[in-house]
Amino acid sequence: MRPRILMALLCSIAFAKLTNAGELLHLKNGSFDPSKKLQSLSQQDIQTRYYIIQFDKHPTALNYKELNDQGVEWLAYLPDDALIVKLPQGRKIDKLKLTGLRATWPYHSELKVAPGLNLINVFNKNHLTSLSVKIFSKDLLNQVTKKLNKLGVNLIAASDLYIDIQTTLANIPQISQLEGVEYIREKERVETMMVPFTIDNQVETNGDYTDLNGYETGTKVMNFDEAWSIGFSGQGQIVAMADTGLDTGDLSTLHQDFAITTHGYAYGLFTDSWYDPMGHGTHVAGSVMSNGSASGGQLKGGAYEAQFIPQGMWSDVLKNLSIPPDMSKFLEPAYNDGARVHTNSWGSPRNLGAYDGMSEQVDKFMWDHPEMLILFAAGNSGEDANKDGRVDEGSVSSPSTAKNCLTVGASENLLDQGGIQRPIKDLAQGKWSAEPLGSDYLSNNPNGVAVFSSRGPTKDGRLKPDVVAPGTNILSNCSHIKDASPLWGNYNTDYCYSGGTSMATPLTAGAAAVVRQSLVEKGISNPSAAVVKAVLMATATDMYPGQFGDVGKSKGQELLSPGPNFHQGHGRVNVANAVSNNVIVFDETSGLEQGQTKSFQIDLDPSVQQIKITMVYTDRPAASSASKTLVNDLDLDAAMATGQSYIANDKVNNSEYLILPTNGETQLNLTVKGERVLAGGQPFALVVTSL
Repeated sequence: MRPRILMALLCSIAFAKLTNAGELLHLKNGSFDPSKKLQSLSQQDIQTRYYIIQFDKHPTALNYKELNDQGVEWLAYLPDDALIVKLPQGRKIDKLKLTGLRATWPYHSELKVAPGLNLINVFNKNHLTSLSVKIFSKDLLNQVTKKLNKLGVNLIAASDLYIDIQTTLANIPQISQLEGVEYIREKERVETMMVPFTIDNQVETNGDYTDLNGYETGTKVMNFDEAWSIGFSGQGQIVAMADTGLDTGDLSTLHQDFAITTHGYAYGLFTDSWYDPMGHGTHVAGSVMSNGSASGGQLKGGAYEAQFIPQGMWSDVLKNLSIPPDMSKFLEPAYNDGARVHTNSWGSPRNLGAYDGMSEQVDKFMWDHPEMLILFAAGNSGEDANKDGRVDEGSVSSPSTAKNCLTVGASENLLDQGGIQRPIKDLAQGKWSAEPLGSDYLSNNPNGVAVFSSRGPTKDGRLKPDVVAPGTNILSNCSHIKDASPLWGNYNTDYCYSGGTSMATPLTAGAAAVVRQSLVEKGISNPSAAVVKAVLMATATDMYPGQFGDVGKSKGQELLSPGPNFHQGHGRVNVANAVSNNVIVFDETSGLEQGQTKSFQIDLDPSVQQIKITMVYTDRPAASSASKTLVNDLDLDAAMATGQSYIANDKVNNSEYLILPTNGETQLNLTVKGERVLAGGQPFALVVTSL
């Protein structure tokens, strides 16, 4: 039984002093001082209406008013303390009157091209490549596509702000000079986040459920049972899934475990059904909300009473997932149908750790729809390349690199039969051969992080994954389409094993639905994504020092420091903790403006020895060209009644936390400050838990 925190609340609002700005612009193509003289620009760059303006401190409400009064549209934030703006027709940049203006710089063609794509030479100029072109506004779509056609590019798809093309590298400089183009990057190729291990036994088994021990689905390790026992099973919640599809894709023949499914969507290229010919999506769906009917209720998903909306992304032509260039095309319908949790077990391992176009789109959608929590699998690119017996860092896939989504890594399940039961060194040549990894098994210790699970940080240093959940030898539903994959092996015709961050993510989506239900029943009628995310992070179980114990770095200790860290995030999702009455939650949807503070006073039970304070907010999307992705910056301070104070002050992540000893104190004062907030307010969630 966790110590109970008693709560009383006082709120106050004040304004705090703001800090000074930096002098550099931090872009993906490098950092520079925009006050220095430009060298040479093309004629198109000289005539552009798109400029970067940098201030000598954080842009203020006065600056936004001055821009608006002069007909200037601000489009995006660039670090440090700069905005991309569009000038009105005929307006010259040197005629702008702005308080605190430090420097101006044309948003010229070289800034629009992703690193690597600008390395064009005689040997590669005719190389054909797939690109994603982002434009500043959708009213430019026809204009830009016409110009692209004149350049002879092959137009693949176009939607609102995004144009997918195929062209030679030699065309990139001309494309970058088109007015209205914001950024050009390689088109991401996505894949499911299931690990494609060779299964132990490809002969179908005839499991009759008498040999099950309760750990097969992964829900037991996450303590779902305790939440279910008090009525939290996802009732009243709607979860959507974008994946390879669901079973037969026909409500009249859909497997009985998915009885709550009301309808689905087909988004796969040249595919008109949401059926699942591959098998991955059905397994994922089962972990979210299967009712387990075929197993007599033994093999059910985490939110088995939630409604479910499957979105089939499988293309029969590509034999892979096909993701629309504008991801809102499948996120928006799910949102309109009432889904407030959206799970995605796929991503792109091409540019590990990068904040790319997909990441940016996820952040934008969540900024525009702050009630929908979107989950993404962290990826399966974990590897011990330096052979030191520990999995290396910096391997997280996009779009799980988005700031606002809940990024899920994989921990181990607890299962010694079924699925893949071989030493890890035998599974992938050379990836995990060093000890103690090599002799380990996939699902023998729930305090271990799966060897394949992608680790953080992101390229700009952010904490990912946010949490982990069981993702090895997970037993869930099979697709009943002929020739669908048995994944990691059948248990019987209805259920099969699988593994990957693909499997951890839907279990966490089920947890999110359960947490959301509990928050609604506790009086938060429409919980924000930030508060659900914060609760899951704040109540996660720290797995430190990991499955090999406190043996030291030289002997392969898995987790060298307590969480949060780049291997487990805040820890393994613990649903019992998350729905407990011992969790204090504030969902501040009105938010803070720049310079504003909000204070909270909390009474503590003197028996509590240690507390964790977690703040999460859904941030604005970063600009495509920015190398540092944090836009709005909130800071968290804490103080005990006796005067001892603590400051989080994270300038990288859109979450902050403090783990504090209480020393018998009975009163805690918290302050959240809007250090840098663009025009408008920044909502946030605050969660206090005992440890």
